[in-house]
Amino acid sequence: MNYKSMNTWQEINPSLECHPNKNFIHYLAKQTCLNPLLMYKIFQQGIKTEEQVWTFLFPSVNDLHDPFLLNDMKKSVVRIIQALKRQECIVIFGDYDFDGISSSTLLYTCLKYFGADVSIRLPIRHEGYGISVKAVEEISSKGATLIITVDNGSSAHDALKVAKEKGIEVIVTDHHEILAKSPDCYAFINPKRIDNLYPYPNLSGAGVAFKLVQALFQVTTKLSWEKYMWEFIEMAALGTIADLMPLDGENRVICSLGIHKMNNNPHPTLKKLIDLLHIMHIDSSKIAFQLAPIFNAVGRIDDPNRAVQVLINSHTNEKELKGLISINGKRRSLSFNQYQVAEERILLNGWNRDQIIVVDGDFHHGIIGIIAAKIAENFQKPAIVISQSGTGSARTVQGTNFSIIKPIESCSEFLIRYGGHEGAAGLTIEVDKIESFRRAIQLIVMSGQPLKPIIQYTNQIDIKKFPKALFDDLDALEPFGMGNPKPMFYCPMTSDLKYELFGKQKEHVKFTIHERELLAFSKGRYIQNQWSSLEFLYTPNCWKEKNFLIHDLRTK
Repeated sequence: MNYKSMNTWQEINPSLECHPNKNFIHYLAKQTCLNPLLMYKIFQQGIKTEEQVWTFLFPSVNDLHDPFLLNDMKKSVVRIIQALKRQECIVIFGDYDFDGISSSTLLYTCLKYFGADVSIRLPIRHEGYGISVKAVEEISSKGATLIITVDNGSSAHDALKVAKEKGIEVIVTDHHEILAKSPDCYAFINPKRIDNLYPYPNLSGAGVAFKLVQALFQVTTKLSWEKYMWEFIEMAALGTIADLMPLDGENRVICSLGIHKMNNNPHPTLKKLIDLLHIMHIDSSKIAFQLAPIFNAVGRIDDPNRAVQVLINSHTNEKELKGLISINGKRRSLSFNQYQVAEERILLNGWNRDQIIVVDGDFHHGIIGIIAAKIAENFQKPAIVISQSGTGSARTVQGTNFSIIKPIESCSEFLIRYGGHEGAAGLTIEVDKIESFRRAIQLIVMSGQPLKPIIQYTNQIDIKKFPKALFDDLDALEPFGMGNPKPMFYCPMTSDLKYELFGKQKEHVKFTIHERELLAFSKGRYIQNQWSSLEFLYTPNCWKEKNFLIHDLRTK
């Protein structure tokens, strides 16, 4: 039985040789010793002048924006310095994902450096996202007079009201969409503010915390930010990549510098973890698929405060790190089993015919985001997964510009609370309203344009003829991710591939052809039936290992 994905494959149009700026692109390629195909990819992303190309390829600390362009930054810095002088009790309130963990870690490290009386509090997953009334009451009982939120707080109106009543001042630092009114707090730093003056709106939670740290160091004239920046850049990069933020603009600068630090002089705890995982070279893929899942798993099915303690302690031992790795193993097994349950429910109830797939059931609240992402990938439709407690997580389809938060916001009458951004969102709903919510959200999206996932590829290159020299050039384009995807290539029908299945459930495939190795994750079930030839879209994977990833395939 043949398999054909629901995605549309489309070559970037026009091709390089037909582009009106062909000669200039070849000139830029020659100036930078970069393959013209890769220079064309950069050009297509809007990097079109010689100055922009050099900045893209060689970002530096000088490319970081002035942190005081962020609204309320000056006010926040003055208040923190006041708290330092008075030795006030400061609490950093973060989030349970790796963006929240890393942003809490870097801000704590900074404040500790300045001698602050500071502690970190992250919510356990079942407490829900963001600072809550209960958390404020707990913090108040410990004598705190200043709370700094990281990666949350923009929609925490009830909690902020209680904090004000108790005489606690709150500095909210966040990057999520502001879905209603701005929070009533002492200071509000968020590049998504309507009155934002900052030149780059897409910072992660860790990125915003990093800018606060930058501002604190810049007002301390005795300290060189260019020197101390390296102590914080790794956590900012990890949080940015883990949270799937666009890797363009300032995010690219942060992540490029952070990866450079990790490859040359990593944080002691990160070095131990990298060695345990036998990672030879750090790049964006290693962070996204090996490092970040370990810390995200702790927040999903364990206590994220445990992960923070590992990161703020430079003397973390191997046993503690192996404990985190073990938690991620449990998370992988749980995710696989519960996805199977979700898929069965979707097909049984015919929800796969809906515009947005909404599936509810006995799902672990810590992995509903993973399940939603997998459903969106396999069914090529936005997905919302809701646990029995009414906690939901939503994901959009990669490769489309469909915003998942907009239809959720339009159905807010059914929800207790919600939040997020275009690609991912969270919500809380009363269980008896799920069916009404499912029907309502279909009506909302039916009035819009139908989803047509399109995968664009750079060029047709038969995998057997792929030039290995291209791998070296690809490293110059790191980090890859949202906003700077790896170049995709199309391989026409070929029949001389050998393959073997791997993974606990034989869900992955490794193809071999002419000494080239191609990995196809979660594609095992598509090639188990009889087939004679295969066409596929692929990207180079690791420049050191010279292997490839198959992104999409069709069998014949």
